[in-house]
Amino acid sequence: MISRQVCLGLALTTPVFVSAQENSLDQLMSMSLEELSMLDVEMETASKVTQKLTDIPSSVYVLSNERIQRSGAKTIAEVLTLVPGLKVTKFNETSWFVSTRGFHDGLYNKMLVMMDGRSLFSPVYGGTYWSDVDYVLADIERIEVLKGPGGTIWGGNAVNGVVNIITKSANDTQGTYLSGVASNTDNYEFSVRQGLSLNDSVNARAFYKYREEPTYRTNESEKWKAQTAGMVFQPSNAEESWSLRIGGEKSFYESELYTFQYDNSGSFVGSQANDFDNKSQSVYVQFNDSRHFDENSTLSYSLWGEYNEDNAPDAPGSYSTLDFDSTYINQLSANHQLTLGGGLRYMYLDFSSSQVSDVDWYNPDYYGRAYNIQSANDYIANAFIQSQIQMTEALSITLGAKVEHFTQNDSTELSPQLRGLYKLTQRHSVWAGLSRAVVAPSYMDSNSTYYFNSYNADSNNSYLDVYKSSSNLETENVVTAEMGYRYSNNSNFELDVTIYLSEHDNLRFHSYDPNDIPANHVYVGALSDDYKAKTYGLELGASYQLTADLASYLSYAHTTLEGENKGDDPKSSPQTSVYYDIDNEHLATAQLMWNITESWQFDVIGQYINVNYPDYWVAGDGTQYEWQSYPHEITFDARLAWKKSSAAPLIEVVVENIGKSDGYQAEFTSQKSVNQESVYVRISHEF
Repeated sequence: MISRQVCLGLALTTPVFVSAQENSLDQLMSMSLEELSMLDVEMETASKVTQKLTDIPSSVYVLSNERIQRSGAKTIAEVLTLVPGLKVTKFNETSWFVSTRGFHDGLYNKMLVMMDGRSLFSPVYGGTYWSDVDYVLADIERIEVLKGPGGTIWGGNAVNGVVNIITKSANDTQGTYLSGVASNTDNYEFSVRQGLSLNDSVNARAFYKYREEPTYRTNESEKWKAQTAGMVFQPSNAEESWSLRIGGEKSFYESELYTFQYDNSGSFVGSQANDFDNKSQSVYVQFNDSRHFDENSTLSYSLWGEYNEDNAPDAPGSYSTLDFDSTYINQLSANHQLTLGGGLRYMYLDFSSSQVSDVDWYNPDYYGRAYNIQSANDYIANAFIQSQIQMTEALSITLGAKVEHFTQNDSTELSPQLRGLYKLTQRHSVWAGLSRAVVAPSYMDSNSTYYFNSYNADSNNSYLDVYKSSSNLETENVVTAEMGYRYSNNSNFELDVTIYLSEHDNLRFHSYDPNDIPANHVYVGALSDDYKAKTYGLELGASYQLTADLASYLSYAHTTLEGENKGDDPKSSPQTSVYYDIDNEHLATAQLMWNITESWQFDVIGQYINVNYPDYWVAGDGTQYEWQSYPHEITFDARLAWKKSSAAPLIEVVVENIGKSDGYQAEFTSQKSVNQESVYVRISHEF
């Protein structure tokens, strides 16, 4: 549910693999920081083909297991603050907003998020419920991030980026892992993982994670409780590559949901608090396999199914997904690789629990979402082809396209790309790309009505805002031009710089409709796709090996966003395009990792955020209103870890937002109280 809900900084560590003789905690403490080099790091997310980062003509980044664990983060969303250009804000203690290249809010639908290649996409609104994205962090091998359009390979929603969370192999997680977390803010966490060999051919692991934390930092706030569990099966023989994953999650918290009363004239009468149990749960099964026909050709495919249900007032309903995807790679010659594939996704959505016809507009809940359809059957079919040609020893070209058909709005979209990389020397390279991607249509846009009660201080009265959907919307799309420069040597310094310009079209926004007045206290917003926007910016990442035991990782991103009303829809308002505008946004992160001794580690993360919105906006009647401004903020987190010996547990103390006893608010999607200083202790042991 929505309420549950920073280029290539080539300071990347190689993936941490665990052997039976040395578990992951031992390796975390003993790994030399000099092993960090982009030259050795590979990823698959950019093209579904394993490539070295230095060979990819896109803005890409990889977070290793070591950096994830040493970040001190408790959630996957928090970890992503280390990625240059990714913006992460905390809405409350359990909800996170994650975006890149503008449009930052809880309904962000321009980034595809996956776990082991399985999409975590919600067909209701097209984004990701970050509260539900969880795993045992020690068992995440790496997080691969592609910034910019990835629609040619991944399809809908891979508009401004792709995040692929890749977990460790069952072969690398043999043995028992236990972890517990406690904080001074009543946050508690427990994780357990057991890896074992089922027989001579198959290894497996099972895991369980429990989290409990207050939704808000107030004494009366109810506890949010979440559980994640799963099993992984993989062959012990390295020549086989199949995997089977089964898992799920569920969350629960109690709250009060107010009902508002209006009389027949539309005057506010009063409100009544009602107990409400917020529940969500999901289960999934996923099978992946690869077949090598010969040394030049490989077929990979995946089949997964998932069931989700949620009773949240702002996203009620249930949906089932069945997805098949295939990729065929053929090395036609030493200089030419052809990749092609296709897939089909089927979704069944049940909205019968919340119907527009059942809403009493004179006695509505404080907020809610209702639908004008009982259910829906939806298909997405796609096919793609991509050619990678090594033109010369220094120049490589990538050309590809994907065609997708969305039955929801009966549209067929093309997502092409053209990219090139030129290696000036062994250490210096430049790349450029031009690509198009689309946002998959969502039922929030086409078949839902969202409403909430607002209070007007001037009139001392309440009224009901109603935001309607529209089934007559064009597919949202983007065309992006990018350029990048990379430098990497064999010793201690790496640098990546990306600049980009994106043109977004058919953006959505609600404008007040004066002709739609179902009742005196109801104000209706009509949804329109009559908006476009231009975003441009810079993303920079670097790493510097200060000493053999001290490494630093730096990132910086700048974004400007300019919205515009196209003037094609009489119901849209030219003034409302300012809501998209960001004059300039600056995000910076620095991570310092110090191996004090073989037993002690000290890590610091510093963050800087400065968001500047337009000074004012003008209403339809000409009235000028000032935007709220927010001060820039600098924050620091610190982690101290101790592991007496290889047989001893790992003890970590983490302090977040050091010195921010009153919290801070750097932009409108976050609240001051959730960014206060906090301390937690984690004790983990692997044997």
